Amino acid sequence: MTLYLYDPGFCEYTPQPSLDAAMTAATTLISAYRDQCGPEWPEYVEGIMICDSTYPEEAEVLARSVEHNRIERPDDVDEDGYSPSCDLWFNQVDFYVDYRMEIVCITVTNQEVPLIAPMFSHLAR
Repeated sequence: MTLYLYDPGFCEYTPQPSLDAAMTAATTLISAYRDQCGPEWPEYVEGIMICDSTYPEEAEVLARSVEHNRIERPDDVDEDGYSPSCDLWFNQVDFYVDYRMEIVCITVTNQEVPLIAPMFSHLAR
């Protein structure tokens, strides 16, 4: 089965031979957007996904970009925007965040199995 990496920055789907290849390409894409961004990420980085079709209405999303390592603006930011506790500058930002890919659905013998995020696993009991 061919998978597709969706790049929302260019609104294009790129065919990928496997989930591993697609995850690697998506991680590379996130890194490219990180290198291009100024103090803020482009909004469309949240729309990076790996799916099984180029038709959005028919596509099953297998992985998507999610926030990772979010650091909220602490209370100790001085008048220059520096936080000694985080050793970061928060001049005009409320938080720092990175992105990573997260698998949200896997296919086992032609049957889709949604994955439950670890933070909500207690609700599945």
